[in-house]
Amino acid sequence: MKKVHANLMMFAAGVALSCGAAAQTWPVKPVRVVSTFGSGSPADALMRLVGQKLGEPLGQPVVIDVQAGAGGLLGAQTAVRAAPDGHTLLYTISTTLVTTPHLVKNRAVEMKDFAPIITMARAFTCMLAAVSFPPNSVRELIEYAKANPGKVAYGSNGIGGTYHLEMEMIKQKHGVDITHVPYKGGTDGLQAAAAGTIPIAFAPCSSVVPQARAGKVKFMAVLEHRRAADYPDIAAMGEQLSDYEKISGGVDIWAPAGVPAPVLQRLHAEIDKALGQPDVRALMKKIGFPYDGTALDNMAVQRRKDFELAGRAVQIAGLKPE
Repeated sequence: MKKVHANLMMFAAGVALSCGAAAQTWPVKPVRVVSTFGSGSPADALMRLVGQKLGEPLGQPVVIDVQAGAGGLLGAQTAVRAAPDGHTLLYTISTTLVTTPHLVKNRAVEMKDFAPIITMARAFTCMLAAVSFPPNSVRELIEYAKANPGKVAYGSNGIGGTYHLEMEMIKQKHGVDITHVPYKGGTDGLQAAAAGTIPIAFAPCSSVVPQARAGKVKFMAVLEHRRAADYPDIAAMGEQLSDYEKISGGVDIWAPAGVPAPVLQRLHAEIDKALGQPDVRALMKKIGFPYDGTALDNMAVQRRKDFELAGRAVQIAGLKPE
C-alpha cells in the first residue's frame, strides 16, 4: 500500500513539474488568436493593439486570424481543433458559447470544449425609444403595451440575439404583447427608431448617445442590474424591474480545453497587463468597450450561468434549434 502511495505521489509531482515546465517554455512559436470579429471592427482593432502589447513579454509574435461568420461558430470550430498547448486562442463575443449552441441542432462546439482566460471588455447596451413614443420608462412601456396589446413593436439585433431573448423574458414575466422586429444589427434598430419607424429598439449605449443628444431618440434603460458608471444618468433595467434577468455579454478570450493551468494564468496576467496600458484604455473608451478583466474562475462561473439563462430564454422565445 505504501508503495502504491509513493508511486501516486511521484506521479503527481511529475505532473506538477511538467505543468511548471510548460509554463516556463511556453510559447515556443507565434501565438495564433482566432477572432470571430470582422476585420476593421472595433473589437478587431482592440485585439490587434493588445496583440502588439503581448509580443514583447511573450517573446513571440501574436497573429490575429480573422474567421468571422456563422454566429462565431466558424472561428470556434477552428480553435477547438488546435492542440491544447496555448499557441491557439479564441477571441469572440460571449454569445458564441453562451447562446449559439442553443440555436443549432448539431453542436460542433460547446463551452466545455474551452478553458476561460479573460473577459477583456463589456459593451453596455441600452433600450431606447423614438422621441414620439409616449412612454419614458420601462414601467411606462409595460403599462402602455398592456393598454395597447399588439400595437407596440421592438427591434432587436436578430432572432436569437441577446436583445431578442432578454425582451422575450420581460414580455413573459409582465404579460405584455409586443411584436418583435428582427434587424441585422443593433444599429439598424437604432436608425429605425431615430426615423420613427419603430418605437423601441436596442443598441450599444455608445452608439445611442449621439442620436440622443441630437434629440432623435431617448434612453429607456441600460441593460444592467445597477446603473453603469459610464452612464450615470440613465436608469438601469434592474432599477425599474426587480425581476430583470441579464444575459451577460462581453468580449472573451478562451483556449482549447486541456491547456496547462500555468499557461492560462500567464495568459490572463499578460493580457490584463496589456489592457491596463494608457493607449489601450484610450481605445476602449473611444469604442465604448469598458474594461472588465474578469479572472479565470469568475469568468467560468458567470458564463455557465449565462448559458443556463440563455437556454431558458430560447425556450420562452419559442425558438427551435436549426
